[in-house]
Amino acid sequence: MATLLLIDLDGTLIDTPHFEAWRRTAFEMGGSELTHEEYIDHIAGRPRMEGASRLLELKRCAKGQGALHVLNTRELADYKQVEFQRLCAGTELFSDALRLLQRIDDARQTVIFYTASQNARDLFDITLRQSVLSFTQPRTVFQQSVNQTRGELFQQLIGTRATKDIHLIDDSPYAADLACGLGINAWQIRRNHRESKACDPRVSILTSLDEFMLPK
Repeated sequence: MATLLLIDLDGTLIDTPHFEAWRRTAFEMGGSELTHEEYIDHIAGRPRMEGASRLLELKRCAKGQGALHVLNTRELADYKQVEFQRLCAGTELFSDALRLLQRIDDARQTVIFYTASQNARDLFDITLRQSVLSFTQPRTVFQQSVNQTRGELFQQLIGTRATKDIHLIDDSPYAADLACGLGINAWQIRRNHRESKACDPRVSILTSLDEFMLPK
């Protein structure tokens, strides 16, 4: 069976302002700082409501929690969405993502894109149209359901394929570790050396998508 590429959208292909939106939400709504490391470890790659729940849990356990203790998950999630929409006007694909997508298209490589974000599918279409890339393949995008775990999403994407024939790229160390645990060949894109790294030694670390070689 032909190999399958599974590629995350947010933070992997699209330079989306999710971290900045969550950071501003934490500060504006609760007077609390959210570091990039906290974002990667607790929020990145998760649906908005789960991200809000995790932010509340994280900051309620910390000193100097500010006003977050009087807020609920829905209020945080809604505020984050407003911030995100305000910030995402200039969103673009990473330059190395453009080059990877061109290589995928030239090779006619089978690929499925996935995301936990409700915004990513539309942003992907918009950023592709605005780019110089001519991506002619059908764009299949799976969005993680609200009550679906990332592991359940991966199982859905795997289907009846052998995991040895599946290759996954994600910026989340949590997602890369999870994929490796399922037997998938996993790569973590880690453009900044300060970002958390996947724990599973089987995960391959990329500093640029240019380093990823398309599977044969």
